[in-house]
Amino acid sequence: MYSLVSQLKNAHEDGIWSVAWSKRGNKIVTGSVDDTLKVWAGDSLDPIHTLEGHELGVISADISPDGTNVVSTSLDSQIRFWDLLHGTRIEAKTIDAGPVEAWTGVYSPDGRHIATGSHDGNINIWSAEESKLERKLETRGKFTMCVAYSPNGLFLACGAENGAIYVFDVPTGRMLHTLTGHAMCVRTMTFSPDSMLLITGSDDKRINIYDVNHANCLSSLAGHQSWVLSLAFSADTAHFASGGSDKRAKIWDLKARQCVQTFDDHEGQVWGLAYNDDGSRLVTVSEDRSINIYQTG
Repeated sequence: MYSLVSQLKNAHEDGIWSVAWSKRGNKIVTGSVDDTLKVWAGDSLDPIHTLEGHELGVISADISPDGTNVVSTSLDSQIRFWDLLHGTRIEAKTIDAGPVEAWTGVYSPDGRHIATGSHDGNINIWSAEESKLERKLETRGKFTMCVAYSPNGLFLACGAENGAIYVFDVPTGRMLHTLTGHAMCVRTMTFSPDSMLLITGSDDKRINIYDVNHANCLSSLAGHQSWVLSLAFSADTAHFASGGSDKRAKIWDLKARQCVQTFDDHEGQVWGLAYNDDGSRLVTVSEDRSINIYQTG
């Protein structure tokens, strides 16, 4: 069932920190410390576009729900938008977010907003259409390292460098929960497809599963030997994947709360991973500059 089906080495000139797989159009987008984003065919890893414009390493990349645009954040403090269909930069939409005001960025499920984390602990909500800051959600916490929308669009969560997790009600902007359980920086998180669960990964090597509505930790999973850097939920709702600085990617059975597969084909830490639309394949990217695609269903 689980197997490596495609591997592309030296896909970038430096480590690859982020990856997204479009729900429409079957395209993979990678972002690298070499300042570029690249677009690949999801079935073959054939190169389609190279997107240039950032001046420092690309931290994150996300694809709009309709599969037409890409948003990226960078150490150059710029939020940039790209036309995924034509491989061009949408210069009129570039946002100068200011120093460390846009760490990782994600699209809202309706594609109208971009949420980014900031160094002062806030979540910044930007208009994707008008390219301006609409509001700030305050945590009064530490550096916000990761953000995630629930698929139903009702929740927005973030993880901080001190291990805290905050969950907001999107319609009102009100903070609903402060979740505890991690002892170190929370670098990654993902909601389940039904928006009922939030899964988080931390430098404490743990993966925690939270009940979003009741704000309690259901399980804390051990398996990675170092920091947990990336998480993604499969469309089958039964599995999720994780990547770590131990150079491994893992598939977990949600119901059994256990790892069912470990991939150790990378030679560097696994910064990002993403499932395709139906959950049958998983793409992973690494500090080793390679892209791997696995059969998962």
